[in-house]
Amino acid sequence: MLKKRKKRNDERIYGVLFIAPAMLQFLVFFLVPLGLCIYASFTNWNTLSAHKTFVGLKNYISLLQDDKFWKALMNTVYMLIPIPVYLILSMLFAMACNKKVPGNKVFRVIYYLPYISSIVALVIIWKWIFNPEFGLINSMLRSWFGMKGPNWLNDPVWTKRMIVIMISWKLIGITAIYYLAALKNIPNTYYEAARVDGASSFKQFIKITLPMLSPTTLYLSIVGIIGSLQTFLEVQLFTTDGGRGYGVATVIYYTWQRAFKFNQMGYACAVATLFSLLILIITGIQLKVSGKWVYEGE
Repeated sequence: MLKKRKKRNDERIYGVLFIAPAMLQFLVFFLVPLGLCIYASFTNWNTLSAHKTFVGLKNYISLLQDDKFWKALMNTVYMLIPIPVYLILSMLFAMACNKKVPGNKVFRVIYYLPYISSIVALVIIWKWIFNPEFGLINSMLRSWFGMKGPNWLNDPVWTKRMIVIMISWKLIGITAIYYLAALKNIPNTYYEAARVDGASSFKQFIKITLPMLSPTTLYLSIVGIIGSLQTFLEVQLFTTDGGRGYGVATVIYYTWQRAFKFNQMGYACAVATLFSLLILIITGIQLKVSGKWVYEGE
């Protein structure tokens, strides 16, 4: 009896030791910074001074009254447009790569390259492609259709559209890898049984492929929404001061600007706290409604 109790105690100790590094990392790099951020959001913390004064809800009231914050929030919502675009295209690409076609591995590498490439290098290339004067896109529009192309780099409306196109193009490759792995895990017996029953390829896709891919789609949509809501580098590299009339700036760009350009760290912490709560609510809603369309197996 004593030996069994000692064995259980040893197992508990070993278990705690195994998870201790992960728990320590979670505590030091997540919980502590989160607590400091929430506390700082109620102060007038300025990065130029170590002195902090408690100001209550003043930062939250100020940001809700700031027109730039609401513009940034609307622009951030606009950045969600690429998600259904690259999810659909990557699913189709993964299905094509799942077929035994010569050279499909080469195409996988080519489509994956934009994801691992430097964002700065990609922006330089895209600035050249979409340059309103000598860019490839506008040159093609002039020579092929005799029309003047839009001002991609200086008009906030077209700049946001260009960023949406770039994000969609960049994420197709990595998203397709997830879908391809999910397709490999679908038992072939499902399709064989469907063919015996006379189901067409379209019906097999609707009744078998889509439901079996739904857990992957849920994961990718959650990660995609969180990532799109945190769009920052594209805005910083493509625009100056968030674009004309603050028409391209996102909430993360707005937060960065307040923290490191205007040195309003307490105010920036309030924006970050409120925005994190918004992301948490959106993710919770996604998980709540997922039971209605995500296939969980038998």
